[in-house]
Amino acid sequence: MTTDFYDELAPFYHLIFEDWERAIERQGEVLAGVLRDAGVGPGDEVLDASCGIGTQTLGLLARGFRVTASDISAGALARLRTELAARGLQTATRLDDLRELRYAADGSLAAVLACDNSIPHLLDDGQILQAFRSCLRCLRPGGIAVFSVRDYARIERRNPDLRPHAVRVEQGARLLAYQLWEWDGDCYDLHMYLTRDPDAGPCETRVFRSRYYAIGIARLLQLLAEAGFAQPRRLDDIYFQPLLTARRPG
Repeated sequence: MTTDFYDELAPFYHLIFEDWERAIERQGEVLAGVLRDAGVGPGDEVLDASCGIGTQTLGLLARGFRVTASDISAGALARLRTELAARGLQTATRLDDLRELRYAADGSLAAVLACDNSIPHLLDDGQILQAFRSCLRCLRPGGIAVFSVRDYARIERRNPDLRPHAVRVEQGARLLAYQLWEWDGDCYDLHMYLTRDPDAGPCETRVFRSRYYAIGIARLLQLLAEAGFAQPRRLDDIYFQPLLTARRPG
């Protein structure tokens, strides 16, 4: 379900941002600062393990970081390659699963990232623990893992939950992005609606569907420790979502 969601959404993903280029710039700036504070420099190996269409990868590459990009969605990776070419940037792109990271050698990375609430696509604690252990395996001693997630403890659960996302004008049409959440215990089904309302002609709406596990941040920090990470912590008010960081001991 997650793979289909991002394969289908990839050509339109930038539309969910009010200004995607600004988001690339801002997120790249913040993540670069977090990595530098952790001792990760431009020559060190960084893996963006849930890269999507490249919001974080593009921002870090533009700042001189050495980033490899992987994702479970072939459609998202294809879009990323298009964006790389348009910007004159280069990096390796790999179809890979965050729970496995089969292309990342043991102890090879200075940092691994999985941002934009990608972890809660894993629908139980066991799958998340597996992903965290894969990230730990790939990091060199002292390497850092960085995740951004929603703070579900602060989100009211109501059915249905309609969430406006963005409104913009592009090529003579008004574009509206909004989400509908339908709760099912600690999970919810997300329906992403993209509506194109042109000045002339019929209105068109596309619907993209996925599912999330509304795991709390306190539990994620526990799972990071259980996976073998040291110094798991939460960083607030520097990114558009809370950031979780943890290090491989050694």
